[in-house]
Amino acid sequence: MKKTLQTIIHGPWAYWIGAIILGLLNILVLIVRGQPWGVTLNIELWTEWIATNLGILSNRGITLTDLMAASGTYLNFGLLIGAFWATLAASQFRFRPIRDKKFFFSALIGGLLMGYGARIAYGCNVGALLNGIASSSLTGWIFAAAVFAGTWIGSKLLLKYLM
Repeated sequence: MKKTLQTIIHGPWAYWIGAIILGLLNILVLIVRGQPWGVTLNIELWTEWIATNLGILSNRGITLTDLMAASGTYLNFGLLIGAFWATLAASQFRFRPIRDKKFFFSALIGGLLMGYGARIAYGCNVGALLNGIASSSLTGWIFAAAVFAGTWIGSKLLLKYLM
């Protein structure tokens, strides 16, 4: 019993357990919100609001009240808090100095490209891939093939140029 509790708190969990939990959470989100789990739309709205307040974009009428009333805001905050908690629980949280600027800038550019790609693909791995496959959408399977191809190409580029 003690070992089971230790595994639940500190991990590592089996991948299939994580998959079941994600599936159940996805069903719960669909029932409560009436729409599938998505991440990128709300991030886009927050980015628009920040850019508007910095004077970069013209005002499209998005207010902080609207953002705080959006259920996607709480899903995204929950995702961040849950990932942070999981890192703390696994005793993996630590600040690491940037060892190589090349890695830092490649990660920054890669993250920006992934975010942009997620928006133009109408979703990230949660919205387009998991929800797409779960709803028997052809686009989910196409997204899955593109993710595997992109991962393979990215790993080859990583080994060639950054290692």
